[in-house]
Amino acid sequence: MKENIVIPIKIERLKLWTRWTLEATSWLICLGLLAVSGAIAGLAALVWLISDSEVILTLGLGSSLVLGLSGVWHLLRQLDRAVKQLRRETPVA
Repeated sequence: MKENIVIPIKIERLKLWTRWTLEATSWLICLGLLAVSGAIAGLAALVWLISDSEVILTLGLGSSLVLGLSGVWHLLRQLDRAVKQLRRETPVA
């Protein structure tokens, strides 16, 4: 009772799609960190204008700064990886 189970999926194509998905996700995370950083800074400034609470402004800008620096650092790493991958690829004639 030995049966061979054949799955008709090309593994290389699946690997390629998985790699593209992970790369796109990592770019979206980097850009999302930068977008959230700007949104938090804007929201903190808006709350500060409404309530005149400097503590809210300080906490908002501080957390925005941390998220922004993290986003920029990850974005620079992504760009560096992309440049290295482009250098490794051989030109198509």
